[in-house]
Amino acid sequence: MTTATSYKQTPYGKRMYNVTRPINTDVARNYLKVIVAIASADGELAQKELDWFLEEQQLLGTPSDLIEENVLNFDGKNADIEELLGGMHYDFSLNFRCCMLYQAIKMSRADGVYHEKEKAAVARAAQLLGIEQKVLVSIESLVEIEESAARLRFAIFETDVE
Repeated sequence: MTTATSYKQTPYGKRMYNVTRPINTDVARNYLKVIVAIASADGELAQKELDWFLEEQQLLGTPSDLIEENVLNFDGKNADIEELLGGMHYDFSLNFRCCMLYQAIKMSRADGVYHEKEKAAVARAAQLLGIEQKVLVSIESLVEIEESAARLRFAIFETDVE
């Protein structure tokens, strides 16, 4: 188990999320659990969802024991998102609320289906985090645009397009 109180982000974290300061490990624990709980809201954590999140966290430099404890060994299907978000106090160099929702949406859609229960869990998390509906719609739209851009890139490079 990580005994360090924080860990540094990678250049990927700076480029993708503009993270400029180390991440507190206690913060990371809850953050990871909330995202897994949201993606598990439909009653399952699809392998593609898990694969996306594991790769993203590895690219961000999240210590492997934090990933193991709070993603791989965490039962998100039976987690209470409200309880997980209840005591969260963050000192981030970015808007963690929007970042958390962005990653939860990306993970939830990674299997090709943004299930209504996942979408409802994202909406509930947004409400608990004080995120306005128009901001949530903007984040969901950003994810859709990114997916469309990826399909376009694959089509231009003449690779298989899903």
